[in-house]
Amino acid sequence: MKNIPLTKLQKEIMEEFYNYSPLKVIYNKRERNKLWRLTTARQDINLEEIRKNCPALAHQIEKSYESGHNIQSAVFSECVYAQTFANMFNLKVFTNCLENHSFIPDNVLSLLKSYSLYPRYAYSNNDKSRMLIQAGGCNGIDSALITVFDLNIYTIEFKEPGAKTSEPDLPKYKEDGNLLITDEFLERYPQFKEMLEEQKGLNFFSKMGSNVNNFTVESVNLAVTNNYTKKYADVVCTEDVDGYLVMIPVNQISLWAKIVGEIRPAGRNRYDVWTPKALKKFIEEKGGIIKDNIVSINKNNLTLRKQRGGNRKVSGYKINPLFFVYLNYCTYNGDIVSFELNKVQQLNPTIAAKMFFKTLKYNDVRDYYIKLF
Repeated sequence: MKNIPLTKLQKEIMEEFYNYSPLKVIYNKRERNKLWRLTTARQDINLEEIRKNCPALAHQIEKSYESGHNIQSAVFSECVYAQTFANMFNLKVFTNCLENHSFIPDNVLSLLKSYSLYPRYAYSNNDKSRMLIQAGGCNGIDSALITVFDLNIYTIEFKEPGAKTSEPDLPKYKEDGNLLITDEFLERYPQFKEMLEEQKGLNFFSKMGSNVNNFTVESVNLAVTNNYTKKYADVVCTEDVDGYLVMIPVNQISLWAKIVGEIRPAGRNRYDVWTPKALKKFIEEKGGIIKDNIVSINKNNLTLRKQRGGNRKVSGYKINPLFFVYLNYCTYNGDIVSFELNKVQQLNPTIAAKMFFKTLKYNDVRDYYIKLF
């Protein structure tokens, strides 16, 4: 493997991390998956036991139950990794910053804000001289380890063994369905420039049934590395094949992980239809009729759409992978389903770089970096 030098901050935090005894994460992937399934199905779980082991996770589950919104499985991992990290660094005092706004000193809050970090939970030693801040915010990283008296800060991203660095919406294409690359998007997400350059000419209407993965290793590596450079992360923490927490420099992820690029023609986020001509064409190809803005179509020509999460209830009908309508907007006459044309939703394409730590072992990583300290 190529010897890439560590920055001063990377060297300091990694040397301290690997001088501690290795710790297994509080709940391993199998245990987290079980908890996630129970949570999304709204089944009874032992919340007090979770609160004792990982209070941030218990709070996230409580919020989910109160709001009715499911938690992303990655949030389970983030809470578990942060608590494991805090245990390793002997930061035993937990504080819910969403409820206790005064726990973090003003100068630390100002520093966090400059990194686009908004505190959710804090883990500190008894005299509050050192804190691990678990943060929120789409433009920031997951957490920061701060020495309060001199505001020394190390920024940390928590990632599952198989994870995406980020997955922004791509610019909305036009009626022709061709990939659109805008200066505004590249200004916000410069890490994806090379990946997008490789996909010029991509047509989402032709590719809407499958994801695009034919990227060079070089372009995906730039997307992974520059993603964390832009977000000011120093290191990434994940778990190895045996469940131990591991720390890796952000600019050396490709030494330890298989990295893959992906464009999803049908991403997570839905919007009002922005290509109405294309939608009408797809409806007519399915045998549908549009009259006075009302669509009538045989439901057997549509595909059922299921909710994300544990219950997987049917939520609507897919006209194709890019367009769908919710069930509550539909009426029926035998096999004919009808709905207003303006109730149809369109899914926006996304781009992502993914990393897979399939064979990662704590001892291999520690032994490789211990020589550089």
